[in-house]
Amino acid sequence: MVAARRGAPSAEDGVESIEIRTTDDHALRATVREPKPGARFRGVAVLAHAMFARRSEWEKAGFAKSLSLRGWRTIAFDFRGHGDSGKSASAGADWTYEDLVRRDLPAVTEGARARAKGKRVVVVGHSLGGHVAMAAQATGAIDVDGLALVATNLWLREIESSSIRWAAKLAIARTMEEMRLRRGFFPARALRLGSDDEASSYAAALWRIVRGFWGSEDGRVDYWNAVRKVRVPLFALASDGDPINAQVDCAARFAMRAAGNVTFERIRTSDDGGKAPGHMEIVTMAESSSAWGKLEGWMAGI
Repeated sequence: MVAARRGAPSAEDGVESIEIRTTDDHALRATVREPKPGARFRGVAVLAHAMFARRSEWEKAGFAKSLSLRGWRTIAFDFRGHGDSGKSASAGADWTYEDLVRRDLPAVTEGARARAKGKRVVVVGHSLGGHVAMAAQATGAIDVDGLALVATNLWLREIESSSIRWAAKLAIARTMEEMRLRRGFFPARALRLGSDDEASSYAAALWRIVRGFWGSEDGRVDYWNAVRKVRVPLFALASDGDPINAQVDCAARFAMRAAGNVTFERIRTSDDGGKAPGHMEIVTMAESSSAWGKLEGWMAGI
């Protein structure tokens, strides 16, 4: 059972702060942005943020607003331990990857369905938010009408064709694991990798992925195998400016694992003709907005 509670009113019309309760009674904070007055209501887009980040990423360059102008109600939320959704990892909080798959995202999508008025519900996931959405849809934790994966893949050897890139990923992941064990959490803020630290149990799951297993904590559910059951329409967006986190070929292989209709879009340059956006800039840079338009066009057509 989940509950949504109204938060403090926003200074901007059509924007509301709410609290969503998960099945384990964790309070998630979310920002609801209503469609532009007069726009034809198309449905609800759940915006799930990246690792080391929070829901504000969707507001930095107007991503959420761009969807609302086209008739979408957006619900951007903080995963537990991020932003305003409870105590942080550096303050002693711990959570698992499975908490995000089986509790956080399902609570938000349930709330989205309640606000959808019979229209479609789509999860737009950036990086972490994308592969959490894929795992949740694959295992029946959520049931949405479409998945849009932005700069999303996993560091699995099966989808990495370059031995050089794989060696770099292994080295990065090993360093992260050593730091997790030493500090008791992963200190992304201190390392200037993002706005939010990651909990020990969550970070341990990343090391398991690199070692070959993307699945539940008890090892009984293999998300990678389950992805073959994902039949909803899927859109994947990747950038040439993101050579390690979500390299284009890896993002494509991850998306094509799904059984449904997959649309893949590659960003080669930014809208001003400059270099393609990086891993975070694909969402937080206004020069990526033409790609956002293609994503929304796909959403409107499913």
